[in-house]
Amino acid sequence: MKSEKVNVGILLAGGRSSRFGEPKALFLDEATGKTWVELTASKLMPLCERVFISANREIYPNLVEIFRNETAIQIIPDQEEYTDFGPLGGLYAVMVQAQTYQKAHFLILPVDMPFLTLAEIGRLADYPNHYAKTKQANHYLVANIPYAREILHKLLQNEQYRVRALLEKLDTQPLEFENEAPFKNINRQNELF
Repeated sequence: MKSEKVNVGILLAGGRSSRFGEPKALFLDEATGKTWVELTASKLMPLCERVFISANREIYPNLVEIFRNETAIQIIPDQEEYTDFGPLGGLYAVMVQAQTYQKAHFLILPVDMPFLTLAEIGRLADYPNHYAKTKQANHYLVANIPYAREILHKLLQNEQYRVRALLEKLDTQPLEFENEAPFKNINRQNELF
């Protein structure tokens, strides 16, 4: 079911990156000379009228500096009461700031899938209320969802922190992709080689 262009992106860049050894968002891709957060944002920009980047408080100043000249990108720190609540805490912080986009579709990407291309992201953008699925795995953090501030708030209040719980509440459906490789989640730097 095709839809109009997705007009809001959410880039999840606030993870702890403890196994990676440094903030994944700020990891420099030597081939391009850009950080992962810049590369992921550049993949969302052609599809979105605005991109919100969810950041933890530690890297928030770095991201504000990186994107200081980008008027279509806004950095959103975790909310004080939901710091360290994982992706749902980040999504909630963005939804609170994105109230003017309540009729929009939100195209969500994590910062640690550097092999995703515009082809996969663009295909997902055409399918509102879907998440990416391959034969090997469900990729719940690669999704296209409606505005969900109230649902997120209730989940967080009830100490339900799994993205899957959000997608179930929204009745988000899987969108099948043949190739698993672009969806590889990088948790350690040695996985890049």
